[in-house]
Amino acid sequence: MIRKASIALAAIGCAATIFPAAAAADATDDYPIPNRIMRTTCTVDQYMAAVRDTDPVYYERYMIDYKNRPADVQKGARDRIYWFFSLDYAARRQYSENTATNVFYEQMATRWGNWAKLFFNNKGVVAHGTDVCMNYPPNDPSVWTW
Repeated sequence: MIRKASIALAAIGCAATIFPAAAAADATDDYPIPNRIMRTTCTVDQYMAAVRDTDPVYYERYMIDYKNRPADVQKGARDRIYWFFSLDYAARRQYSENTATNVFYEQMATRWGNWAKLFFNNKGVVAHGTDVCMNYPPNDPSVWTW
């Protein structure tokens, strides 16, 4: 009995080696960009104001990191996230796919690795921010001056 079980386990191990599962680096609904960010109709300013109030520690960390970057990197990060938010869902989804499958796709990341951390990296922060962002003014550039 034990011998038969050992042979069966060995056969399963060989099958796994011969027929490996296809590795996939494609984007999912929450990777690398949370689905709620891809679907939100809020503006960058609305979302940042909401995160400032719902998750102030994350907002503060992001802004400290942001302020420690050269002016051209700060402007590049702002321009890039405004561009992302200007996309429709399908284009945001494609962007997510591209960043998941090509490490060199997002050029802003070569200048500042965490340029979109407040927007993409924490599903909890995204959930809190997108729950209430529509309650904030759509144009509030003061969110960038912490």
